[in-house]
Amino acid sequence: MRRILSTTVLVLASMCIIAQDADPVLMHINGKAVKRSEFEYAFNKNNSALGSNSKAVEDYVPMFIDFKLKVAEAEALKLDTLASFKKELADNRAQLAEGYLVDTDYIEREAYSIYAKDSATIGADGFLSVKHIVFPLRQDANATQISEALAKADSAYVMLCEGKDFAEVGKYFHVSPNAYRPFDIIRGQVYREFEDVVYSLPDGGFSKPFRSPIGYHIAMRVSSRPFGSYSTYRENIIKMLEQRGIRRTARLIKGQELAREFGGNITAEQALAREDSLLEQKYPEFANLMQEYYDGLLFFEVCNRMVWNKAAADEKGLEKFFKKNKKAYKFETERFRGAVIHAKTAEDLAKAKELLSAVSYEEYKNVLERNFFVDSLYTVRLEVGVFEVGSNGWVDKFVYKQGEGGKNKRGFDYVDVVGVLLDKPETYKDVKGNVVNDYQNYLEKQWVKKLRKKFDYKVDKEVLKTVNNHD
Repeated sequence: MRRILSTTVLVLASMCIIAQDADPVLMHINGKAVKRSEFEYAFNKNNSALGSNSKAVEDYVPMFIDFKLKVAEAEALKLDTLASFKKELADNRAQLAEGYLVDTDYIEREAYSIYAKDSATIGADGFLSVKHIVFPLRQDANATQISEALAKADSAYVMLCEGKDFAEVGKYFHVSPNAYRPFDIIRGQVYREFEDVVYSLPDGGFSKPFRSPIGYHIAMRVSSRPFGSYSTYRENIIKMLEQRGIRRTARLIKGQELAREFGGNITAEQALAREDSLLEQKYPEFANLMQEYYDGLLFFEVCNRMVWNKAAADEKGLEKFFKKNKKAYKFETERFRGAVIHAKTAEDLAKAKELLSAVSYEEYKNVLERNFFVDSLYTVRLEVGVFEVGSNGWVDKFVYKQGEGGKNKRGFDYVDVVGVLLDKPETYKDVKGNVVNDYQNYLEKQWVKKLRKKFDYKVDKEVLKTVNNHD
């Protein structure tokens, strides 16, 4: 017994070693192991255009490490303990897990069954788009009424042969517009007499007058199309089935199947719950996606706090960065920094222009609120900014002396501009978008330097050589 037990232990141990070797640890980031499969997943997803050569892999390693270091910083700040983070991660997991907890083959079979039935019903002839002019007859019509209807149909046919279109002829004979507008038909939907005629016509052809149980017709076959392949309708069919609750049935079927796999002593719901808890272990693609969700949520939150929002709100930092790198920011053409004034009256326009001319660009809003806010309404409105040629019609007209102006705001019929022409930016606000972007990049580089000193990281060079090369 002891020998048998020892053999079993050795087998299990060897299986463990094989499993580990199948997906070795590629690197450690802040003490956390990163398996080769996780790195491969990220590399192949983000660098598909680069191929999988060794240089591309090596070039990606520093970017991947920086990404993971930011995640480590988010964990150090305990952002992974926030209720909002936990909820979003749980919601993402539940949505992703759903595909593993329903019998997707069952849904696919049901969808294809519906397609096959519809295909058989519609047949090889597919859909026809047709229109017609009809001269109705009662079932008990006498010879005179029949003769009159046929005479009208013959006259309509002559007009069509002369080149007049269906709408024109229909209106001439006071036919309901619904009759001569195109509509789709399939075999078996219309009177046999009508069907025989339109299916014998070429696309774009129209018939001579013919009679059906409701009167005389002239029909045109506008166009035709086949029913189409399963892939054409699959998405809509599955949406329809989901609206009818097919996922509940598919989930129950999956649960019953899993219950049998787990030994048959549990309910379908218990089996689904157990399977749900094992998804990361059983399916590497699921584990990789969940790791991607986890890292991505933390990365976004920590970057927002440490770089993106910080840079946008740091006015002193932005101005200092701009002054230090002023030579990097130039205008290709002159810019107008100021405001387009829209006023209700000529007096308000003149007053606004006088007051705004006496203050700095940053004070425009205060001037507006102090002097032109009456009974909870503004009597003057401003468009404030740094404008180049073509960006604002009113600036083009008054400053650059071209064009007819812009669009008036309703009730504000008096327009002028106030401001100055710049041949180069004077403050960071003159080129704010570019400065904020560059400042963010600067802050990020400084931050990454600190993270590389703060956290340990190590790459196994031998395992790196086997990335995308271990079949």
